[in-house]
Amino acid sequence: MELNQKELDIKNKEKIIENKNMELNQKELDIKNKEKIINNKYMELNQKEIYIKNKEENLAQQMIEFEKNKNKFIDNLRNQQNETILIGLNNIGQNCYMNSTLQCLSNTNKLTEYFLTKYNQSRNKKMSNAYYKLLLNLWDINKNNKSYSPYAFKEILSKENPLFAGIAANDSKDLINFLIERFHQELSEIKANNNNNNNNYINIKDQSNEQLMLNSFIKEFKEKFNSPISDLFYGMIETRSQCQGCQIIKYNFQVYSFLDFPLQQVNQFCYNNGKRPLFNNDGTNPDVNLYECFDYYQKIDLMNGENQMYCNFCNKLCDSLYSTSIYSSPLILIINLNRGRGAIYECQVNFPEQLILYNYVVLKDGYTAYQLYAVICHLGSSSMSGHFVAYCRNRIDNKWYLYNDGMVSLCSKPRQYQDGMPYLLFYRALGD
Repeated sequence: MELNQKELDIKNKEKIIENKNMELNQKELDIKNKEKIINNKYMELNQKEIYIKNKEENLAQQMIEFEKNKNKFIDNLRNQQNETILIGLNNIGQNCYMNSTLQCLSNTNKLTEYFLTKYNQSRNKKMSNAYYKLLLNLWDINKNNKSYSPYAFKEILSKENPLFAGIAANDSKDLINFLIERFHQELSEIKANNNNNNNNYINIKDQSNEQLMLNSFIKEFKEKFNSPISDLFYGMIETRSQCQGCQIIKYNFQVYSFLDFPLQQVNQFCYNNGKRPLFNNDGTNPDVNLYECFDYYQKIDLMNGENQMYCNFCNKLCDSLYSTSIYSSPLILIINLNRGRGAIYECQVNFPEQLILYNYVVLKDGYTAYQLYAVICHLGSSSMSGHFVAYCRNRIDNKWYLYNDGMVSLCSKPRQYQDGMPYLLFYRALGD
């Protein structure tokens, strides 16, 4: 009996050992499966690493090629400085307002030099990238005396601002205002705080201290924005309001990228001051001299009745004397000869090729003398229809050319009425 029991125990132990071996074999099999999974994942990661390295090498090669092409393009520009490049922009659907604006900006030498020699593309500069690529085509010697269709630029413009989407006619002033502001934002070295991006507002209680207001505004503006665009296009306006109760003057400052002169109001101003009749003998509107626009701009208005202004010192609405002055003028001065929306105000504007603003600018040691280099003229009875053309001094030979969409032709200088009414004037500071 004892022997039988021992044999039974041995068999049980052998069975246990056999089960253990089976468990070990299963574990070994599981380990091998896991190793296989790990090896597969390792191979996948290895493949991804190879793919990423190839991508990086391709991108690096593309960047090298891009820089080579960019440097080659710049070298060509330098080598061909004396060879005039004339490239028109085709009308791709009532975009003459856009074409004329782009030709004027393109012949703004400092701006074009910056984009063609210093500008670097990046994802967050969509509008600037589109303009840079457009310039590469407009100043490509291989396309000289031809025309270019700005489809790519128009597509980006439409996405960035729905106002310019589609093929509807639009306004050159609105476009240039948008482009300058957007370039400024995209090229700014210091990004504005989204919670406080009004760069025309200064939070100072004592607005009666002119120098304090000026210093605070300059400091605040520089803290918010610093760009190649502000260096070229931005000047400063000073406003004054004098309460007729306490006689205290309040000051404020703001930036501007173009001056707006409403021609009908300028003529009314000249009539009110006894300079000329309101209408000519034949019923047409009198000519306007550009310097009269500056006189109008710095006039003093009495704000009374419904236009009374709130005085912080009197703590109530009071009659006030209100005026605007050009504190500083920018390197590139753009003037909008505002003829109104819809039916335009027709009058001839006499503008000089050399504009002297010494008597109209507060900051006398800034830019006060200018040379005309571009004009946008409008043909038609409405600012939102008709046709826009540009007269520009070509940035290479400094001769005047008429840019009429895809056609570019030599001309003497902008001609009044023969090719449209002057609408936007572009001046650059003399000696710069």
